[in-house]
Amino acid sequence: MVDYGMDVQSSFESPRGFADAGGLKLERGYDDTVRATLAEMGHDVCTPDAPLGGGQAILLRDDGVLEGASDPRKDGMAVGY
Repeated sequence: MVDYGMDVQSSFESPRGFADAGGLKLERGYDDTVRATLAEMGHDVCTPDAPLGGGQAILLRDDGVLEGASDPRKDGMAVGY
């Protein structure tokens, strides 16, 4: 969110990467040049068959407004009061 200026929902909708057992899992959505660059750096890059994780979050903004988001990878909803 901070590095790319995203809101909470956009950050959940972005593709994820995860290092696992010596490999680097990158969800669909990463540019092919990113995959190729990481492979050239020595990473064993693969695309997982299933989504990597899921979650919900609520951001308390500076103005006191609650901003909720839910990951489209799985069922759920953000609830706050």
